[in-house]
Amino acid sequence: MYVLIMAFITIMLYVEPTMSVHISNVLYIHTVCLGFLIAYLAIDYFFTKKHFTKMTAHWNEGIFIPEGVGEPHTYEQHLYMQWFQTINEEHQQKMLTIMQEKKESLEFMTSWFHEIKTPIAVCKLILEQAPSNVDTLSIQEEISRIERNVEQALYFTRTDHFSQDYHIVQTELDKIVRTVVKKHAKQFIQRKIKADIQLDSTQVETDSKWLGYLLSEIIANALKYSADEGTISIHSEEDQKEVRLTIIDNGIGISKSDIPRVFDLGFTGTNGRIYHKSTGMGLYLANKLAHKLGHQLSISSQEHQYTKITIHFPKRLDYYSIVT
Repeated sequence: MYVLIMAFITIMLYVEPTMSVHISNVLYIHTVCLGFLIAYLAIDYFFTKKHFTKMTAHWNEGIFIPEGVGEPHTYEQHLYMQWFQTINEEHQQKMLTIMQEKKESLEFMTSWFHEIKTPIAVCKLILEQAPSNVDTLSIQEEISRIERNVEQALYFTRTDHFSQDYHIVQTELDKIVRTVVKKHAKQFIQRKIKADIQLDSTQVETDSKWLGYLLSEIIANALKYSADEGTISIHSEEDQKEVRLTIIDNGIGISKSDIPRVFDLGFTGTNGRIYHKSTGMGLYLANKLAHKLGHQLSISSQEHQYTKITIHFPKRLDYYSIVT
């Protein structure tokens, strides 16, 4: 528009016979007008950019906070403000709906998990009193597997609300490990797998209940992939930075290509194609709980030889800052 207006003025100055304007004056007019245009655009850019920068700064994780943005200076800015507020309201409504649906689903699932524990316990009690035979032992084993899967699902639903149920204290690592191994004693005995436990009298800062479940998942995984009459070694070591608890089994191992993904949700890898009962949940939950507790898991393995998982317990952590 500026170019069209200036071109029109220049043409009019030259075609009008009553006007005699020197070329230098025309250039001077153009220069001054261009200077005014640049100044106007610069000022307009500054104020417009300031307003939109303030608006974009009020977006926080998909939520628009209109307070403090200020009044729009132009009709265009007014339309943008209305648009942002509409998007924000729709987003908030969708989030509330999703959160309500998730809450209802979680409450139902938690209630179901607790309800299903009763018939499982009754079935186990009946089987313990029944005459011992191959069928009875097989049913007991399947019920134990159902009980473990229910417990796994229950802990999975609880991890999102971890901060509401944790208590970090100095805990005897040896006591927790031996309690977890005792929990799996029946599988160790049935499959004649040796538990080689070599633990120092070490204390770590953790939550005993959550760490117990974390260890239970790792040991259950080691039992699943260990050969009969094998060995699962559990030992600890300590330095100035951390305490390390290592669980080693001499089972089928993990392929090198699968190791980077073993902690992913639902990943079963090559072994999952051989052992169809793999769910890809155990190590995922263990890793997630380790991070929640401020610990860390590392894994190394060699196919057909061993799998080694180490839990790292860093010293002098501020747990109130990591549990969120």
